[in-house]
Amino acid sequence: MLLDNPALQMLKKQFDSEKVKKEGIVRASERGFGFLEVANDKTSYFIPPQAMKNVLNGDRVIAIITEEEERPAKKGAAQGGDKNAKGDKGKRCQAAPESLVEAALKEHFVGRVAFVNGKMNVVPDNPTIKQTFICDDHRKDKSVKLQEGDWIQCHLTKHALKDGSFRAEILEEITNSGDPSTPWVVSLRTLDLPVAPPDSDSEYPFLERDLEREDMTSLPFVTIDSEKTEDMDDALYIEKCDDGFRLFVAIADPTGYIAEDSKLDIEAASRAFSIYLPGRNIPMLPRELSDNLCSLREGELRPALVGIVHILQDGTIVTEDTEFKLAYIKSAGKLIYNYVSDFIENGDTTNFNPSAEVKRVLEDLVEMTKVRDHYRSTVLASFRTRPDYEFILTEEGALDHIEINERRIANQIVEESMISANIACGDFLAENLNTGIFNAHSGFSSDYIEDAVELLGNYDFKTTSEELQTISGFCAARRFANSMPTTYLDNMLRKYQEFSQMTINPMPHFALGVENYATWTSPIRKYGDMINHRLIKNVICDQAHPQMPDEELLSTMNIARRTNRMAERSVREWLYVDYLSDDVNKKTVFTAELFDVVRGGLRLVLQENGAFIFIPNSLFSGVREDLDFDMALGRVIYKKEPILFLGDTLKVRLVSVDKISRSIVGTPVELPNDLPLPNIEEIMQRRREQAARAARMPNNNRNNGNGNAGNANAASASASSASDANAGSANA
Repeated sequence: MLLDNPALQMLKKQFDSEKVKKEGIVRASERGFGFLEVANDKTSYFIPPQAMKNVLNGDRVIAIITEEEERPAKKGAAQGGDKNAKGDKGKRCQAAPESLVEAALKEHFVGRVAFVNGKMNVVPDNPTIKQTFICDDHRKDKSVKLQEGDWIQCHLTKHALKDGSFRAEILEEITNSGDPSTPWVVSLRTLDLPVAPPDSDSEYPFLERDLEREDMTSLPFVTIDSEKTEDMDDALYIEKCDDGFRLFVAIADPTGYIAEDSKLDIEAASRAFSIYLPGRNIPMLPRELSDNLCSLREGELRPALVGIVHILQDGTIVTEDTEFKLAYIKSAGKLIYNYVSDFIENGDTTNFNPSAEVKRVLEDLVEMTKVRDHYRSTVLASFRTRPDYEFILTEEGALDHIEINERRIANQIVEESMISANIACGDFLAENLNTGIFNAHSGFSSDYIEDAVELLGNYDFKTTSEELQTISGFCAARRFANSMPTTYLDNMLRKYQEFSQMTINPMPHFALGVENYATWTSPIRKYGDMINHRLIKNVICDQAHPQMPDEELLSTMNIARRTNRMAERSVREWLYVDYLSDDVNKKTVFTAELFDVVRGGLRLVLQENGAFIFIPNSLFSGVREDLDFDMALGRVIYKKEPILFLGDTLKVRLVSVDKISRSIVGTPVELPNDLPLPNIEEIMQRRREQAARAARMPNNNRNNGNGNAGNANAASASASSASDANAGSANA
């Protein structure tokens, strides 16, 4: 054969070596084409529709970069913040995926069953992946026949870029299409999270009876929680002293029941956190412990670890005076946030009329809270408060309504008490052991610190990158942002910040303005707090060292925290699309706050219920010329003048609620500067017609040439007709 000719092989190798190749992540668009995003490149590379048929959104690939003739942009097209890579004049750079580095669908994925021409397909439960795959049923138990819409767990066995086509195998059924618990079960299984508490033993003997504990049962500790809370892990008591306050924070003591390296301890370590989802939770510990034996129930004797924190009258925490004691306590009352706030703020005793001693404790806690809040606002930096949105479910599990819970005085009491206790713990562990589970925040990202300096300078706040890398400089910038009449500067500075992380060594927490911060106040819910309990006991009881935290455990906890938040967001999105679906036809008007500007448009949050929506740039205004979506500075610009900033509000209505991709698309009902509104009815009708034509095509390649026409996604195509939201969420 000619290819066996050494000279030809050498020539082919030379051609390959001369090709420009880039490794990056595939990002799909709603219109069939895509982009290759390359790390550290400020440009993205266009992937034509034909090449996109062999890859999935999120795939990491190596692509060949070529130059192609650039087609002129449509007149009046809005300009995005990102720029595509340009070649020579009149040409643009284009990417052709050549080899797969890492598939977007990892070891296994969750999807829905769809039958196409009698063959079983799977529709991945991923709003950015539109392909369907033929699948082979490899379940161990096939006694239950799979039906259209059932939820299954699959494994991708073939990838089109590597194998010429996509194909999957079914590992197990997750739940049927009519199961009301689907949002919770699917969200958890998609992220490999547990769907139930750990198995419960019949008995949990207390293991620390030989340790001496102080009797604090005469002190009127109180818990303050939501009405439905059962896992109450903190109780508060306070005394005034000559120079301020002595705050007693009593925390449940699960490590008294759970031996280190026991089966239950290992299970708790693997879970790392309790999972809190709308309407339900999955505890880290068996409910017999979390909701009973360890819960600080009113009137019941409980072992506790008590921290005594010295707070001066000006709000300073004297951390060197911190004491930790093993004790027995008895809660004097299970108090409810709203009832306590009604009593303190309005004198309302309808639902809560405390005894004289509990009233005295609450009065002193309020005074301490105001002192600490003033100190953090004027010396450190506090955060703007946002309401919590509580999901109230029906008995069937559907979202009945959403209650807006503002941050009231009872919430502030608990927040300031827990922050104070954790600051004290951070310094205690740093001083005595130089290890523990610390929460750290390093302030502004080094990639954006010069941007922060420049932005602050635009507001006549003079600083330097060196100053912003100190806690005092960071806090000064945050206080200045909080003093502004709008939230724009605060929102922009948040975009420049690093994410917080857990560490096993003492590190500053810039956002709180402290040198050390270690949580120990939720050991029922956080494994890191259990570790810190054991370390504190080691110091105060002079015990043998417990197992010290290591990087592997730290990684487990950081990953668990991130995936738990993803699960909560997933369930919320699922419930929101059901809850808001009728508002499309009702044309309900909402107030939405702008919180991000992305390549495809705007991301906003509805103030009435907390739902996230997306407004594609095509649905923003009837005018496309001279309109720019400035991602870098979080603005919308019209004729070179900013007309909309992060933190601004818009009146909007919903035009598409997609139950397949669980995305919500909106459009303004009024715009600043008399900008004309888009003709939504005409745009939506045109998109519905396009989706219908795509669904009728005999071979739309949605399953990449497997011969099944891909009609399984016809419903998805129709529902997604306006769903540029997928592009918005993918690029957020």
